[in-house]
Amino acid sequence: MKMILLQVILCTLFISCGNSHQDEQAIAYDNYVINKSTPQNKIVTDYLFFHLNKRAEKGIVLRQDIDALPSDVSQVQFIDAFVDTNLESDYEIVKKDNQLTLKANSKKTLYWLFYQYFQALSENDSKIKGTDLPPAIISFKDSKKGNFAFNYREPYLKSNLEEDYDVIINTNNVEKDWGIWGHQLFNLVNKNPQNAYYSIIDGELNKNQICFSNPATFSFVENYVIDNFGEKANQKQNFVISPADNGLVCTCSSCSKLGNTKGNASFSVIALVNKLAIRFPNHQFFTIDYISVKTPPTTPMPKNTGVIISSIDIPRKVNLDLNNGYVKEFESKVTNWNKVCSTVYVWDYISNFDDYLTPFATLSVCKTNFNFYKKLKIKGIFANGAGYDYSTFNAVHTYVIAALMQDPSLDVNELVTRFCNYYYGNSGQLVADYIIGLEKAMETNNFKLDLYNGVKKMTGTYLNKSDFFEFYKIIADIKDNGSDENNARLNQLYTALTFSAMQIQLSNRVDEEFGFATLNDEKIEVREDFKNRYAFLLEQFKKNDIFITRETEGTISNYLKDVKKTILEGKFPTNLLNSRTFKITSELDEDYTDVSLLTDGIPGLTTDYHNAWLIVSAQDLVAEISAPKEAGMFHFKFNFLLDERLKMRAPDKIELIVNDKIVKTIQSETKISEVVEHLILETTAHLGINDQIKIKISRDKTYKKFACDEIYLYK
Repeated sequence: MKMILLQVILCTLFISCGNSHQDEQAIAYDNYVINKSTPQNKIVTDYLFFHLNKRAEKGIVLRQDIDALPSDVSQVQFIDAFVDTNLESDYEIVKKDNQLTLKANSKKTLYWLFYQYFQALSENDSKIKGTDLPPAIISFKDSKKGNFAFNYREPYLKSNLEEDYDVIINTNNVEKDWGIWGHQLFNLVNKNPQNAYYSIIDGELNKNQICFSNPATFSFVENYVIDNFGEKANQKQNFVISPADNGLVCTCSSCSKLGNTKGNASFSVIALVNKLAIRFPNHQFFTIDYISVKTPPTTPMPKNTGVIISSIDIPRKVNLDLNNGYVKEFESKVTNWNKVCSTVYVWDYISNFDDYLTPFATLSVCKTNFNFYKKLKIKGIFANGAGYDYSTFNAVHTYVIAALMQDPSLDVNELVTRFCNYYYGNSGQLVADYIIGLEKAMETNNFKLDLYNGVKKMTGTYLNKSDFFEFYKIIADIKDNGSDENNARLNQLYTALTFSAMQIQLSNRVDEEFGFATLNDEKIEVREDFKNRYAFLLEQFKKNDIFITRETEGTISNYLKDVKKTILEGKFPTNLLNSRTFKITSELDEDYTDVSLLTDGIPGLTTDYHNAWLIVSAQDLVAEISAPKEAGMFHFKFNFLLDERLKMRAPDKIELIVNDKIVKTIQSETKISEVVEHLILETTAHLGINDQIKIKISRDKTYKKFACDEIYLYK
């Protein structure tokens, strides 16, 4: 980390980093004149004048048809702006002498072009202020035509959802661009439920899924579209028609006649999409290739239809293996849909959905995947992220991913550096280099980036623990040394990193350098630095607008309550079982082989199944226990995590086997819990010094999976 230390010195001296684009972005003039407008471009030229004028010193921006112009116009930049829906490119910059013409094929792209120009101009002209705008990614020095790699571009992150920011960086937004999104159709139907809307499964009505062939369902969507969006040519909107988020499929007589089978709803769903597309030629109707919709039709769909294909199975690596089975399967899907459907989008993923706050090295993987999608002629990307919830570096990620969606050949490191210098001020280069370091680790080692991951896996791949804590300490030192805006951003970052620091400590247990506790005479004692981080997070998370740790049931308040109850106020009883007296003889899951989790005396949090829990799904768990040194009555205590969302149920049964005879069988009355729950099962038995002792924990018969965090044996 010598590089980071050097950067700290540079930042403390307030040496800002130069901008390699400064001399290339835009040419400065004495005055900027918006040319006389026509009825066709008046709206956009009014917009241009208003927004450029408010950023300029008084009298610098003029209107040709209103203001007096300088007698010498050699140092005047004349500007025209047009929306041309027939433009062959997405945008065009025309430079001729001191005349600048900005064109785009849509109003939104033209407005983005304006903001690019404002920011680029501000770098060379002190009369123009652009400090509130992210760095431009295009140059205005010369004429050019530009085409975006993808037509639909959405990084689903908090920054992109801020008011008007999608205009500034020219991205899409689910709240604006879709009349029905994702699995919302099921939610809409449920607001005014009628039996005709719902599926027939095994001959019975099932209200957990939609029947897509029933005329009532078509009428419902038809009326919804007309009532909320109209059907005129200038009212174009996008709609997703997809099943509820499960694998249930309607097999009523009409759906079956269309081709539906158990597990495959493609035929009835696509039939409804096609019917709606014909009914509303000015709107566009999509479905999602996901779970039960997976079979493209054999005949072409109407031009105003589309499909969104999930990329969740693609291994997320910087060096993508094109021969990987999941990659080839995805490529085949895209190819087959492209044959029958004019618009193919991808539902991509850019966040760790089990941990929004620990740094996530997603940018270089995005660049790789976007280039891959472009080659496959995919037309749009919805990059699913943390959405409205804060995620660490989300402002950086939003900017970089938005830029890569326009042009995936752009350099990630340069984009990160330029944005961080804009966003974090004098601390920008330090933050940029830390992010770049994470991305470099991903690329150099070609790690796989998991979308549902805990810090143990992250610190075993791209997230170096020593580097993290050094960066964390540096942010602590500088978070109150800048402007109010930068201080707020750094304090928010530090608060998020505090959660990560606590998680890293919990995952490292009693490790001398990184653990949350120390082991003194076999007694577990919580370290003061962990207690201090808990107290800081408890005080700061509301002040810094950080409320969620993960996608589902991940509130900071619940996490803090869990830490307090389980760790700070919890008991750490002495366990007679340890690595010498407890040996697992059954096969373990590939990613869960640390059997010490079951006997280390440290309980797991219900709010984090990654830390301290051993997940067992490969086989029923069988373990041998060394006989005690003295005979007597002994107490067994087993701890399990119940979480139906994660398919973690109570075990079917626990058997205590002594000398090849089952002496105790434990079964839980509670098998399933829709809310996360910590389940404790206990029993007692007489054990002798020469006994052969085994335990067998049998998995639930449905999911064949359980999570166990501690098995205690004591007198």
